[in-house]
Amino acid sequence: MRTFLTILAIPLLLGGCAGAGTSGGPSSSNARSAAPSSAAKYSVATGADKLVLRLADEGGFVAPGFLLTRTPQFALYGDGRVIVPGPVDAISPGPLLPNLRQMHVTPDEIQKILAAADAAGLLGPDASYRATNIMDASTTVFTTIVAGKVHITSAYALSESGATGDSPDAVAQAKLLDFQGQIQNLAGFLGRPAADDQAYEPTGMEVFPNVAPPSDGSSPTPQVVTWPLAADPATGGQPTLVEGTRCFLVQGTDLATFLAVAKNANALTVWTAPSGRYTVQVRPLYPEESGCSTGGA
Repeated sequence: MRTFLTILAIPLLLGGCAGAGTSGGPSSSNARSAAPSSAAKYSVATGADKLVLRLADEGGFVAPGFLLTRTPQFALYGDGRVIVPGPVDAISPGPLLPNLRQMHVTPDEIQKILAAADAAGLLGPDASYRATNIMDASTTVFTTIVAGKVHITSAYALSESGATGDSPDAVAQAKLLDFQGQIQNLAGFLGRPAADDQAYEPTGMEVFPNVAPPSDGSSPTPQVVTWPLAADPATGGQPTLVEGTRCFLVQGTDLATFLAVAKNANALTVWTAPSGRYTVQVRPLYPEESGCSTGGA
């Protein structure tokens, strides 16, 4: 929790910023044109939907539904936007909608972040590291896109293993762990004072309804709302690899209709439809994403 609170200390720059390098897509609506210094070394696409760096977890011994709805630890885009998870409300049941926050960094700061990524080995050949004697951990995946080339580095049980030792793999993992700490304390890494961030407002959302379990009378009565979409939760959407779970891609006017109800819902809210009673999980789409996640493994 302290990690995410530290990330959220990154200040918003007035008017936003554009990323370094050649143009790769439209700039964000609140971003003004900005150029990196002449010393820029790393070429990145500057569009608001152009991923530059993502740090995400995959797998692990967690509930299947969590695999469908998990969001990245960190995502940086060519216009300078950074998206991270915000603080989690300690009340139970928690709100249905996740608290995702966004802020902006400058083109020169993108260069600084990428220089640190380069020093951590993230711009070289793809690599995968394993930890021994650790079970059921997640895999940390670093995705970096520079000069149009995608670099993927993964490390199983990166935090749990401690990345100790003097073998080449241990040294490489120690660099990854150090870089992870740098971007999770981005304000400190960039030498910035604290300031406000703002809520990330997605243009699409994945919605995962599941049949609600019958009440046994021992639990508090859940909030009950009406399923707001025309497609029935039992037959609409598309199947996922999680048995019994379907994914609905909600965008445009449907997204506004869904959010009008979802903003006041919690994790235990029961959604009623002609076909039955359902609970719902959601995952906001990130700028570069366009469709339902059908995985979960």
